[in-house]
This record gives sequence, C-alpha cells and structure tokens, in this order.
Amino acid sequence: MTLSWILSYILVSLTIVLIPGQDMIFVLTQSLSSGVKAGIKTVLGSITGTLIHTILAAAGLSIIFEKSIIAFNVLKIVGVIYLLFLAFQSFRSKTEPLSLTANEINTKHFFRKGFFTNLSNPKVAIFFITFLPQFVNPSLGYVSLQMFMFGIIFIIETLIIFSLIAIFASNLGKRVKGNRQFQASLKYMQGTVFGLLGLKLLFTDK
Repeated sequence: MTLSWILSYILVSLTIVLIPGQDMIFVLTQSLSSGVKAGIKTVLGSITGTLIHTILAAAGLSIIFEKSIIAFNVLKIVGVIYLLFLAFQSFRSKTEPLSLTANEINTKHFFRKGFFTNLSNPKVAIFFITFLPQFVNPSLGYVSLQMFMFGIIFIIETLIIFSLIAIFASNLGKRVKGNRQFQASLKYMQGTVFGLLGLKLLFTDK
C-alpha cells in the first residue's frame, strides 16, 4: 500500500466521521445530559459496535443485510424499538438539576446504549460492505485484512472526534447544571431526538 493511498482513505473516512449522524447525535445528547464519563462510555460502546460491523464486513457477512430484505428489516425493527424505548425513557424521566460528579452517576449503561444503537443499525453494516472495498487493492491480496485495517482506521478517527464532542458537550452541560428549565428542555429535546432517529430508521430503505 502506498502512502498516498492510505492518506486518501484517511481523508475520505475522516470527512464521513465528521458528518453528523445517529451515533454522533447520540454521543452529543448523552454527554450534554450526563457528563463526560457517560459520553466517553457511549463512544466506546459505539465504536465496539463499529468493530463488529468491520469484522462482519471483512468476513463478507454484512452482505447478508444488503441482499436479504428480511435480515435488513429484522435488524432495522430492533433498532427502531430500541430508539423509541430510549425516547420513552427520556420523556418520563424526572427533571432534576444536573449533577455530574463521578460518584453520583452510574455510567455503565451508557456503553450498552452506544453499543446497541450502533449495532442495530443495518445501514452501518451496508455502509461498511460498500465503502471499505472501494479502497481495497486486490492485487496485494489479503482483501479481508485490508478491509479490517481500513475499519480500524475508521474506528480510531471516530474515537478521537466523538471523544472531543463528548468533552465539549459535557462542559456545556456543567455550565447549566443548576438550571431546571434547561434540564426540562433537555429532557424533551433528548426524547425528541431519539424518537426522530427511530422514525428515520423505520422509514429507511436499503
């Protein structure tokens, strides 16, 4: 692999990471409402899901979701139900001032949220099976290894960018942690975002 080839992939993939999407919005809202540790755990969960998508793409298994309408729709419905469940949880949560100390917030479930939100999105699987092969050089052999390497680069970029977003959003959350009006607005905003993401996924076609 030439250096220019790798750099071109890094540039293109970094541009894709910077485009606001479901995972980025999810990290933003979790960090804003629950602090930097919750945001980072969400990021780690999300990129773990991306790692599984990368492995599936490298093994050629993601093509199942591209070719099978049944597999695509099953995974899509799972994702829709999960996002709507998160929206319901947000709307029914109590409005309380933010308290972002490490001892008061249990961040374990944020990893799970980030993981399932990413993994249950069939569009991510199809994205990897269609995007990564464009940069593979068959003449070099080890096609699966090349795809896996490109996936790892994508994951590293996502980790860096999303972590910066988590830090920025959590700092913003700290500035308004005592504002009940903001907390009430944030609760409904977060629930609305989850609901819209769920509806968007519901009406998504392959």
